[in-house]
Amino acid sequence: MSTRRKELEMSVAKHLGLDDPNSDVLALARTRLATWQAEHPVLGAVEDLADLPDHVRGADREEADATLLALAELSSPEGGDDVAATGVLAWLLLPGASLLARRMATLTPTIDEVLAAQLWVEARTFPWQRGHRVAANILMNTRKTAMRDLGVGDAAEGSWARCAPVDPIEGPWSHMVAAPVEIPPERELADLLESACRDGVITAGDWGLLMDVAESADRCGVSRAGRGYAGLLGNEVCSEVAQMHGVSPITVRRRASRLVQRLRTSVACGVEKVPA
Repeated sequence: MSTRRKELEMSVAKHLGLDDPNSDVLALARTRLATWQAEHPVLGAVEDLADLPDHVRGADREEADATLLALAELSSPEGGDDVAATGVLAWLLLPGASLLARRMATLTPTIDEVLAAQLWVEARTFPWQRGHRVAANILMNTRKTAMRDLGVGDAAEGSWARCAPVDPIEGPWSHMVAAPVEIPPERELADLLESACRDGVITAGDWGLLMDVAESADRCGVSRAGRGYAGLLGNEVCSEVAQMHGVSPITVRRRASRLVQRLRTSVACGVEKVPA
């Protein structure tokens, strides 16, 4: 993990009071773990709260999701109404929040504060009764709401507040010819990956890797078109992304290649979920 990425993660954690494993909320959670495990056996896979992040990262997708869903139920005012569980759920999602903070850092100097506040709200109010893909949905909702609050993109409600209603059969509409709306490629990619993440085709971590590959390719000036990967998985791109993630370039190339193939299969077949 790069120094800047670590700083962003720790900054979000600091604003949540989760930068110290002995902080009040995590210390309280530690005392309640046994009670939670009795109510939700899926949490019994660890003996100590400190082992929970590694367990979630190493578990298969269904078990990890079930673990987060149990915490979401404990956290919710409609469930256990336990803010200590909210803290643990937010704590487990800090790596994903740090990715958001790094990508959104140019929007405002206080992006870590904005994301910390919204992450807490989403962790506290996640609809566990009908919920699944907990991490992906909480992080995507955190991003969307933060962008709306900052007045950025289509999620911004402020742009509509500045619009005046016009009768569609009168006035300027009668003299206008509908023109196709051009969607910026970066927005189109973000929408595609968010949809794939929401449908279970890729994970939140996969989403982060592919966004890093796309952003690196843009910085490197990759412009080759055609079949294959259009230069996305070139040596320069893979080397840069490998340094960001602390892995080898070949690992980046193999993983990204596999994910692109899954996205292609999903789009071509029109399925919601492609087996890993």
